[in-house]
Amino acid sequence: MRVATLLPGLTGRGVLLADPTDAERVRRTLAGSGFAVAEAGRAAGMREAQAAIARALRLPATAGRNLDALVDSLRDLATWWPDDERVALLWPGADELVDADLPGFLTLTDILRGATDDLWRGGGSGDRQFETVAFVGGHGVRALGEAQA
Repeated sequence: MRVATLLPGLTGRGVLLADPTDAERVRRTLAGSGFAVAEAGRAAGMREAQAAIARALRLPATAGRNLDALVDSLRDLATWWPDDERVALLWPGADELVDADLPGFLTLTDILRGATDDLWRGGGSGDRQFETVAFVGGHGVRALGEAQA
């Protein structure tokens, strides 16, 4: 089941945008729906955010420093999450990167969205459902209650 189905009102595909006030609701809903939940630390710079994402997803240290290594490590998510077929990355403070380095934010979201698309091939061995929820205050992102009103 896709994250957007569980939490109607989130916008995006692969990388969904959520208001920071909904963080606990998102976390609870995903954990209660069988997702392993990884949470990246806050970071205002692209390289800091990349490293925080790599740490949260238990990827090798090189994935936190090198974009190609991040892409490769995400393709092997089953190696790092062998017991979890559904993995959700929560990215609090993503708006800090949007404000400080929009191209960096777009680069990371493209990589994460690509991983979402690449990891599920129909339920075979090694397939993973992987989605990211980036918490962005402002920038037109509405709280879940507002989105449904």
